[in-house]
Amino acid sequence: MSKGTMRLALALLLGLAAAARPAALRAEEMSEAQTAAIRQGVQATLDAHGRLSAAGSWEALMRLYADEPRFRWMSNGAIVARSVDEIRKTFLALPPGSRFETTYQDVEITPLAPGVAQMAAPFHTRVVDSKSGGYAFGGFLTMILVERADGWKILSGHASSPRNR
Repeated sequence: MSKGTMRLALALLLGLAAAARPAALRAEEMSEAQTAAIRQGVQATLDAHGRLSAAGSWEALMRLYADEPRFRWMSNGAIVARSVDEIRKTFLALPPGSRFETTYQDVEITPLAPGVAQMAAPFHTRVVDSKSGGYAFGGFLTMILVERADGWKILSGHASSPRNR
């Protein structure tokens, strides 16, 4: 990871923690009930994401992303989307009937502060495409999720896949 990428990631995490609550507790100061509620909320969002993408319900899926100026999605070390609208356009450009089936292994949900969590897990995605039949890929996924009035939202994510050597 380059120094620039590390600085950007650290700045994002610090900014999220500062913006989460004016007098935010540090993660280690939160009660077990608070951390359990965070993990439960994040897991519910991951479950909803899986259901909606497997059904090809793209507009409903978009409601799980934080439609905010700080939104970022990265893939293999590059920013690929700076807005939820960019994500939406990608999904809506898929052939009708397309869907994504994603499974996670050993999901780690780490509360960072009240209303802020990190998710990390190996993943495998099968893309079902009515035109070409589809394809599959996998790797490792990390996301920062934030709690908003209408539920937990994905503020940023990074998916990486192994490269052939």
